[in-house]
Amino acid sequence: MGADRAEAMMDMPAWPGGRNVRDLGGRALRAGGHTPFGRVFRSAAPEHLTDDGWIAAKAAGVRTVVDLRNAPAETRRTADHPVVRPESLRGLTFMPAPTEDPEDAEFLRVCGPHLDHPCCWSDNARLAPARIAAALRAIARADGALLVHCAGGRDRTGMISAMVLHIAGATDEAIIEDYAAGWRGAGKYAGHAWVYNPDRESWQRHRHGPTEADELERQVADRVPALREWIATFDGTAFLEPADVRAIRSRLTPVGA
Repeated sequence: MGADRAEAMMDMPAWPGGRNVRDLGGRALRAGGHTPFGRVFRSAAPEHLTDDGWIAAKAAGVRTVVDLRNAPAETRRTADHPVVRPESLRGLTFMPAPTEDPEDAEFLRVCGPHLDHPCCWSDNARLAPARIAAALRAIARADGALLVHCAGGRDRTGMISAMVLHIAGATDEAIIEDYAAGWRGAGKYAGHAWVYNPDRESWQRHRHGPTEADELERQVADRVPALREWIATFDGTAFLEPADVRAIRSRLTPVGA
């Protein structure tokens, strides 16, 4: 196996049942070096993890699971999810940290049509600053390694992961690479999701299949310009106390740097 291939596989932990599981380690930092592995993981909904999957996550150091979804609509277990023994979850802290208010009329008007696109991230932060701050604080204050997730692991997880990497001092290209990897990873799976229909002004449950590779690349290319614009204007320190900023940077800075 070549070095490039081995490095590419390092950010994809093998957690049985896990979907779109990735490690934020290995991302280039503006000050030099790379973010350390094993500190922050990201994924799609973890209800797909089996007992062995949760055991593997805990073996990787995960002690906190930060859930960006809206409860209870998105968080119920379904027949598609494996049955998991309570002991497999022992030692884990689950923290709800939704990034959006699904009943906020202004949020739905402004962001509703663009919830799968970075063009809405600045408005999301402007309209729901307390929610964004709570999600970032949960990451800053987590005990041990942590897993942050939404439903597919690409939109809300992509946004919060980009914010964390930005605060940590990752390069623009590293943030874009992480976002694109999460988007491609989500596109490999079929599933259900809640989407907002602006014409009907209502949330609808939508079943989707895997996305073809060419279409995934078109979608990524369409989103990168908006992501670059967001990177140039975002200031994550505005949402956090200085101690939390330092905690995020410490979590994603190499030891001794």
